Amino acid sequence: MIGGAGFAVLGVSVFFMLSRKRKKNTSRTTISQGSDLGNGVQVGQGNVGTTKSEPNWDNPFDMNYVKDVQKWIAPKRIVLLDSNTAKKYAKILKNAKGIINDDEDAVKDIFSKKLRDKTQVASLSRAFWGSYKMDMWQYLSSFLSQSEINKYVDRFVKRLPNYQTQ
Repeated sequence: MIGGAGFAVLGVSVFFMLSRKRKKNTSRTTISQGSDLGNGVQVGQGNVGTTKSEPNWDNPFDMNYVKDVQKWIAPKRIVLLDSNTAKKYAKILKNAKGIINDDEDAVKDIFSKKLRDKTQVASLSRAFWGSYKMDMWQYLSSFLSQSEINKYVDRFVKRLPNYQTQ
């Protein structure tokens, strides 16, 4: 009887461990997959038109966000964050992680004051990857708690316009 109860407790423990692992794996990702793309929209005049995929406006940390937006608004051009500025911001974010104390104010400063739209967030994400071969969202998640990410990153990114045109 005691062995059966121990076996039941072991089974419940394994179930909870696997469900926690599954939740971690389904957390926010930054790589665009086919399901992240929006619905096709018919554009054009009369019977002649093309179908465009609407960008996933809720995922500006995706490095392909800029390409998707550019396709969406073509032939207009979007305002981009220049490469040198993006690399400078990426370096600031990389240095925000400390051994003992993290610099949350540097993260807040970048996302609240420096970036003007979501395409600039994507440009920064691409520059971070190019410089450090690390995903920026995962890097921020490695030293910021979920409440800090909401406070210093998500809150400001959600307020940004999707893009700006020239």
